Amino acid sequence: MIERKIFQFGVLALLFLMPLYALAQKGEKIQTIIIDAGHGGKDTGALGKVTNEKTLNLAVALKFGAYIEENLPDVKVIYTRKKDKFVELSERAAIANRNNADVFVSIHCNSTETANSAIGAETFVMGESKNEKNLAVAKKENAAILLEDNTDAYDNFDPNSTEAYILFSLSQSLYQSQSLDLADKVQKQFASKGRHDRGVQQAGFLVLWKTSMPSILVELGFINNTKEEQFLNSEKGQTQMALALYRAFEEYKREFESENHISNKPETEKKPTTTTVNGDTYFSVQFSTLNKKVPITDKAFKGIKEVEVYEYNGAYRYVSGRFLTKAEAVARQNELRNKGYKDAFIIAFINGKRGTVKQAEEALKK
Repeated sequence: MIERKIFQFGVLALLFLMPLYALAQKGEKIQTIIIDAGHGGKDTGALGKVTNEKTLNLAVALKFGAYIEENLPDVKVIYTRKKDKFVELSERAAIANRNNADVFVSIHCNSTETANSAIGAETFVMGESKNEKNLAVAKKENAAILLEDNTDAYDNFDPNSTEAYILFSLSQSLYQSQSLDLADKVQKQFASKGRHDRGVQQAGFLVLWKTSMPSILVELGFINNTKEEQFLNSEKGQTQMALALYRAFEEYKREFESENHISNKPETEKKPTTTTVNGDTYFSVQFSTLNKKVPITDKAFKGIKEVEVYEYNGAYRYVSGRFLTKAEAVARQNELRNKGYKDAFIIAFINGKRGTVKQAEEALKK
């Protein structure tokens, strides 16, 4: 029991500190992408009848990168591996962070206990496993740490413990909204090529946990489904999947840079609010708390309306909107939760100072 409590405390402490290193400052352009071919070396991943996951992952990863290098010369492509070698999960994220990457894409293949029972592609972002299926996928991919010599980087995380995932899921990336956007574009491209669309999912993947940029994990298909394996093991199938990934990334890059260019100048002229937020009474929605101040123009806040920041009890709290009714604040809270900020909550200011929602309701009635 003591060991369990120590484990819980350790994981929760790491999750609390996560925002401190998830704050890599990005510019106005998508300049660097990390392409991660899942598994490798002694870690074969899932097995098919004629091939294995690590081989298919690498084949698609290299084709995906080649498309970017050929068509988007302003983007630097970095691979976590370009050959059949073992790379620790923590090192894959570290490669991305060291290179101040703008996007991280991890490529995998799925499998089921019963052959030929499942088909299609799906894309994951870091988040809470909504069902047993998502949890099973995460456990399978995270099991790679059992092959590592040193697991200190994961704070004794047990990839087979459901309890560990409950704590792990409390982690929420600052870039979750952007990750969901990229994941959605990937799935739409897969569907446009006739692939069965299994949708965008959330689960606790260690390889995504410590990346400080928009990050996704793609499951190309089910390697233990005979037809799927034949498709993924073919030149046509690998080219089709790599091209879909490229087109999704190109669209994501184009939209981001276009919107950033349009909105960047007026946004930089706005000064973030600190300590107090004017001398009136209203409701707002808090969606992020950081120990390090980040400009409200950071691309992590892209798509969030009326972002402001105030300092309270030694931390920087990021809020959205100023509302005279609680109902309006609830509507904004729902918008933020749909964007991935599941823990967004309503706060209140009374005459420019932080107060309770009840105090604000009473003050606004007068």
